Amino acid sequence: MDVADPILLDQSRENIWYYFTHFDRGQYFPLNQLYYIGIYQLFEFDPAAFHTGSLLLHLINAGLVFGVIWKLFEILSKGVKIRLRMWSTILITVIFAIHPLQVEAVAWISASKVLLYSTFTLAGLLTYVYYKRSGKYLLLILTFLCYVLGLMSKEQAIIFPLNLLLIDFVLHTFHKVRFTRKVILEKLPFFLLALLFWYWSMENNLGVLDVTDAYPSGQRLVFGSYSLVIYLFRFLVPVQLLYFYGFPIVEGESIAPFYYIYVLMAILFVIYLIDLYRHRSFIPFFGLLFFLINILLVLHILPMPRTMITADRYMYVSVIGLAIWAVWGLYRVMQLRAFTNRRRYGLWAGVTLILIGYITYSNVLTRKWENSDTIKQEVREYLQPALINKPEE
Repeated sequence: MDVADPILLDQSRENIWYYFTHFDRGQYFPLNQLYYIGIYQLFEFDPAAFHTGSLLLHLINAGLVFGVIWKLFEILSKGVKIRLRMWSTILITVIFAIHPLQVEAVAWISASKVLLYSTFTLAGLLTYVYYKRSGKYLLLILTFLCYVLGLMSKEQAIIFPLNLLLIDFVLHTFHKVRFTRKVILEKLPFFLLALLFWYWSMENNLGVLDVTDAYPSGQRLVFGSYSLVIYLFRFLVPVQLLYFYGFPIVEGESIAPFYYIYVLMAILFVIYLIDLYRHRSFIPFFGLLFFLINILLVLHILPMPRTMITADRYMYVSVIGLAIWAVWGLYRVMQLRAFTNRRRYGLWAGVTLILIGYITYSNVLTRKWENSDTIKQEVREYLQPALINKPEE
């Protein structure tokens, strides 16, 4: 966060109202500015206070993740032992809370927008799941209110209605909810708000799909495939995590043939999704589709104004979907006939070691976020060999 942020230097009613009615530095985040004001009023520019605020938001989000997954599994898994549901929900929540990919969003004060929009997104998902169970329209109104607050925290929240449709879909496939006209009509206010917000951003010269100054569509497809695969790999093997990941080429250059391997891998990912659906493996299908929906806007298939090809903070909500998929995979392995009790104990020991490794690496990454110089120096050190070996023009 810039300590000279105008909202902290001028807390007049007019200046605060400006943030509610205008985009600032290419983004719309008035609630995040109010969040900054609240901390500043109590602790002024104490960095520990801002970091504590981010940590508290992350813990709240972890609690919301537990609530959403627990309630969703309760609806989908009638007849399943409560102990199994409990351990699955706890493990998914722990992965969300401690995964190294989450460090950037929590340790970087300026990324509080990600934490705030995620809070309202998760709260909206929780009220929506309760609504699907009870049918009380007050819960649907609260879901819509959460969507409004999410949009006022970060524009990435615009994707929220697709998450609601995904929940409807998985409930439908488990024969809990039917796709009726009512189910579709109740989503219209959400999509209308998304359309209005997109139109307003275009009026402010943001969100415009201008392909004239963007990479060609073929290259954007390659970048999207690359981003998708890299996010998957970073979840499975979170190593060499940096704060900046640049595009492999500048506009006008041709892309190396090697990158087309990522297109093939992305196609295999889609085939795997289809196979999960065909075999009615709806839990992992839901998890992977949740992951995909929540990174959709940052895959570069649409020419959005992004300076980085990937960013760890973009994965903050999507980690939930991959955690669901991973825990399902763990459960399936343990159900194999050849999997004896001794092997199960060994598997749990391995999982425990992985989680300890996540905690350790997350702690190391947090220390690297001491200031801007430390995180930038790591990027320079990582890129230095490539810069040295780059052929001269």
